[in-house]
Amino acid sequence: MIQTSPTGMTAPEPSHARLPGSDGGVYDARWTELLVFLVQRLPTSVCVFLTGPLALIVYLFSKSQGRAVRSNLRVLLPERGELRRWWGGYQVFRQFALTYLDQLLFRYCGRPVEWEVQGMEYFEQMKNEPGGALVFTVHSGNYDVGSSLMAERLGRPLHTVRVPERSRSMDKLRAAEFDADSRQQPFLRVHYNTPDSHLGIDLCRLLLAGEIVAVQGDRVVMDVAPLAVVHGDVSYTIPLGPLMLAATARVPCYPMLSVRSGVCQYRIELSQPFGGGRERLTQAELAGLWVPVMADFLRRHWDQWFVFEPILRREPAAAKRQPGC
Repeated sequence: MIQTSPTGMTAPEPSHARLPGSDGGVYDARWTELLVFLVQRLPTSVCVFLTGPLALIVYLFSKSQGRAVRSNLRVLLPERGELRRWWGGYQVFRQFALTYLDQLLFRYCGRPVEWEVQGMEYFEQMKNEPGGALVFTVHSGNYDVGSSLMAERLGRPLHTVRVPERSRSMDKLRAAEFDADSRQQPFLRVHYNTPDSHLGIDLCRLLLAGEIVAVQGDRVVMDVAPLAVVHGDVSYTIPLGPLMLAATARVPCYPMLSVRSGVCQYRIELSQPFGGGRERLTQAELAGLWVPVMADFLRRHWDQWFVFEPILRREPAAAKRQPGC
C-alpha cells in the first residue's frame, strides 16, 4: 500500500539551521580542526577505537537528536524494546562518527576510499544517458566523498545539493574543501539550498540541458516543503522538491544508496531507474516508486541512516483501509 498526501504543516524548525553568529559553539570549525590534528598524528586503529566513547558522549548530550533517532527506530524496528532501541540509537551515532573519520582520512591524510558497486549496469546506463538524470539518495554512507568519486567515474558534470553549514567558520572550512574538490574533480558542482535562492528552477534548467543532479530524498530541513507518503503501515515525511524536479523535467531517476563496510570502504547499491520517458508521472506516482526503495534500504541498514529529526510515524489500522491504498 502506498499513499501520498501533503502533510498539512510547515517544515519543522531545523535544529541545525545556519546561525551566522554561532561560532564558538558545538558547530564551530575548530572542533573539526582539532579532529584533523589528531587523525594526522594517531594510528588509524586508535582513531577508530576513540569513535566509540566519543560517539557515546555526544549521544548522551544530544538529547533531542537522540530522541529523534529512537523515534524513527521505534517505527523501523517495532519488535525491539526500549533498551535495545536506546542502544540502536548509539549505534547510529557511532556509525556517523566512523563515516566522519573516513572523510577526514580521505581529505586530510590522503587515504584512498574503496568502493564496491552493486548494479554496475545501471551506473553505465546513467553515464550514457543522452539527456539529464536525477540521482536519488539518502543520508547514509558518505555523501561528500561519494559524490567526489562518482563525478570522477561519470566523466560528465555532476551537480550536488547541500544545505548551509551551521556556522560561518564551518562555511569557510567547507568552501575550502569544495574548492579543493573542484580542482581535483572538475566535473563536480556543489549548489547550496538557501532560503533566498531559486535552486529548484536552476536545477530544472540543468536537467533539461542534459546534466546529472544528485538529491537527497529522505529528509525535510529548513523551509523545504514536506510530503507525507504512506508505505505499508509507515508514514514517511520526505521533501517534495526532488519529486517536483522529477515530474517537471521528466528525466530518469536512479536510486543510488551507499553503505559503509569498513575503514574507508563503502558499497553503493544502484537499482533500476524510475520515471522519465514520455509518460508524465505525478509527484505522488513518483513518490510511490521512490519510497519503497528507500524503505527497503532503511530496514536493512537502519544503523547507517543519519537523520536526526523524527520523520517516521506508524499509521493506525484505519489508515490502511482508505480508498486508493
